[in-house]
Amino acid sequence: MTKRRYGFAMVRAMILSCLLVALAACGGGGGGGGGSGIDPRLARLDIYEAQRLRVLGDPAAGVVGLPPTPRTGLPDAGQVTFDGAATIQIAQPAGLWSLAGDAALTLDFAGNSASGSVTAVFGDSSAGGIVDYAGSLALGGAVDDAVFALGYAGTLTAGGDVLVFDGDLVTTVLGDPVAGIAGLDLEAVIDHGGAQRQGSVVIFGEGAVTPPAPQP
Repeated sequence: MTKRRYGFAMVRAMILSCLLVALAACGGGGGGGGGSGIDPRLARLDIYEAQRLRVLGDPAAGVVGLPPTPRTGLPDAGQVTFDGAATIQIAQPAGLWSLAGDAALTLDFAGNSASGSVTAVFGDSSAGGIVDYAGSLALGGAVDDAVFALGYAGTLTAGGDVLVFDGDLVTTVLGDPVAGIAGLDLEAVIDHGGAQRQGSVVIFGEGAVTPPAPQP
């Protein structure tokens, strides 16, 4: 699938827009939180939001995020594992669904490869309210530049809802030295029980390069 390449300023603005909608929607639902009546998933949303500010910033609030990594700033060896979040929006006939979950991505600079996953997803469903989704999305691709295509694919299920994903994220390495990652697909097509839905998929995360072990 061929994706257009966006400048990072536009990527940052679009990611911020997608995240604000998705996080606000997920934060508004109800779910079981034990005797306290507080949904523990709300704490995860707070963590995502704090990380979003560190990685992407918020120009409207005067918060500066990480700059794009120059191509010369990519290491020749070593690895970095980013821990962060994913948000998903799906256009449904009855309105927009928003989902969120944990994202982990490892870049291997010596092998020019990326691999990871999106797990522990929760969000809107046909049942109403906020539900947990079983399943995960696999992430993978070739790191051939500081901006690269990261594939994602997998199935998420909750009750009678089956969501199938298969697409690519325009992904930007951030920081010099490398310290963050951000990727998005604004033209996602998600299969919902055989119906093709339009949507978006966004990931972001933080990490630090681990140098290769010294050779004996």
